[in-house]
Amino acid sequence: MRKLLIGGVFGMVALLLAACGDSNVPSAAEQDLQQKADRYEIDQIEKDFHGAMTAKDIDQMMSLWAPNATMTVGPGETAAGLDEIRGFFVEDSAVFAPENEWISDHPAYKLEITVAGDRGTLHFECHFVDAQTGMVVSTTAADFDVARIDGNWLITNMVGGTTDLEV
Repeated sequence: MRKLLIGGVFGMVALLLAACGDSNVPSAAEQDLQQKADRYEIDQIEKDFHGAMTAKDIDQMMSLWAPNATMTVGPGETAAGLDEIRGFFVEDSAVFAPENEWISDHPAYKLEITVAGDRGTLHFECHFVDAQTGMVVSTTAADFDVARIDGNWLITNMVGGTTDLEV
């Protein structure tokens, strides 16, 4: 009788565990929700990037980059690591130049985001508008690799380029 009782208890525990399933595997709804949350956070990088440029806020700009990130802005012009990237913005970027009062605008319809687990890509254009004249003074495009690092989405690589305004 004792064996039957113990066997019955183990059987019920096994049945309960089987009914619970593997709680470590996210459901399709949870995966979809995570994908949307990741796309939102990557989209925030674009918004914060343009906000930092308009405000000339180098600390906000640098908060978007992974410690070992790279940034290529032209042939043979690659900055590696946070110090070199900061140096580019402070010393070489026309947007951060004290004499320029530019607003960094972006056509939202040209934004592209991909997500695959803890990695993704981000593409956008920057249209720089002179705050005094209202004229577009510069346009650029950029392709970013991004990654979730310690729970935050950060830029790991940027390749900048040129773009033409479409009329």
